[in-house]
Amino acid sequence: MKLPEPIEASGVDALAAIRSRRSRRKYGSEPLSLVELSSVLYYSVGVTGKAWWGGPKRAYPSAGALQPIEAYVYASMVEGLARGIYHYNPGIHCLEPIKIGDYSRSLWEASLGQEHLRVAPAVIILTAVYSRTAWKYGLRAYRYVHWDAGFAGENIYIACEALGLATVAVGAFYDEVVCSLLDIDCDNEIPMLLFPVGKRLK
Repeated sequence: MKLPEPIEASGVDALAAIRSRRSRRKYGSEPLSLVELSSVLYYSVGVTGKAWWGGPKRAYPSAGALQPIEAYVYASMVEGLARGIYHYNPGIHCLEPIKIGDYSRSLWEASLGQEHLRVAPAVIILTAVYSRTAWKYGLRAYRYVHWDAGFAGENIYIACEALGLATVAVGAFYDEVVCSLLDIDCDNEIPMLLFPVGKRLK
């Protein structure tokens, strides 16, 4: 599903968004708009330009520009989007359906009963494909891949803050359960962080 163009200006500058950034675990009852989800994905892990060699420039910095981070979305209450799990394709800024259905309880159980993951309108899941970095950096890739995940995660925080949304980084979950939900092989692609996203409580 092709995503709408991201919001270009929110009225909140980057410095203000950094200063006001907070981990927010409570969300309003309204659905997330598709353009809001599109904007968070674009400004966190999207393709924002083209490098001199023809490859993509991404919103997050990456060791060796090897870009090991993948993003998935569980949409529970997003306008214009069927409830289900999707893979984000940054090259064409679209969501690719993996499985359609209600997986709120599954995410709640995977995250050891953290309620904000069950009630959030959307959950962005960051994973890492270590081999993309390891072929060049060997054992040091373990460090670099975690850096990359942190860079992308902070972008999610700042994008949400600038758009008046709420999120929190979640690192406590059962890897195997999340891999099963995403239909990925945990031996090759590892879940790194979960980000529930919703409207900020007024």
